Amino acid sequence: MIVDVEETCARLGCVIAAIVKNVDGPAYALASERVVAAADVDPALTSCEYLVPFFTPAHRVGASRDAGARGFTRAATVVDPTAMVAQSATFGSGTYVNSGAVIGGAVRAGAFVFINRSASIGHHVELGDFASVGPGAVLCGIVRLGRGAVVAAGATILPKVEIGQNSVVAAGAVVRESVGDHCLVAGNPARQVAGDYRGYGGFSV
Repeated sequence: MIVDVEETCARLGCVIAAIVKNVDGPAYALASERVVAAADVDPALTSCEYLVPFFTPAHRVGASRDAGARGFTRAATVVDPTAMVAQSATFGSGTYVNSGAVIGGAVRAGAFVFINRSASIGHHVELGDFASVGPGAVLCGIVRLGRGAVVAAGATILPKVEIGQNSVVAAGAVVRESVGDHCLVAGNPARQVAGDYRGYGGFSV
């Protein structure tokens, strides 16, 4: 997801001061020259706003805690300029809205929510902290996602449906009825595949 955030920042005219690498593994950033090791973070960097560009809720939780431990205090809210956002929508700190998303009236998104490319969020939708909405997903009006819930790519949530904490809606599913906490649902119409589900990627938040 880092490259999508980089592209959003470029469209917004925001300068990325650094891309902090705090775990082992490959770096996918386009601006590889801006990648710095977590051990090299200094007060000049911690004074900047930060964003944690991960789709997996648990990874965002971990990265936000790590950022706080390293001295970062100001989580940025970043909305791609190609997104269509109602004036009455509100976003918590650390939330990211990717390109082409449509956000309806009176939407309320909590902290560190991730709304991916071309998602459609209907009016009066509530997105709990660390919730994730996949590319092309459709959330109709008055839908509610609990903390850490994930709606995967191309899924549709019909009006007045609630998705519980840490529950996952599989790609392409059509959800007509509310889903409890810690469930995995799939299909059209969506049916529960698993209960006592730990959350997207096997991690709860």
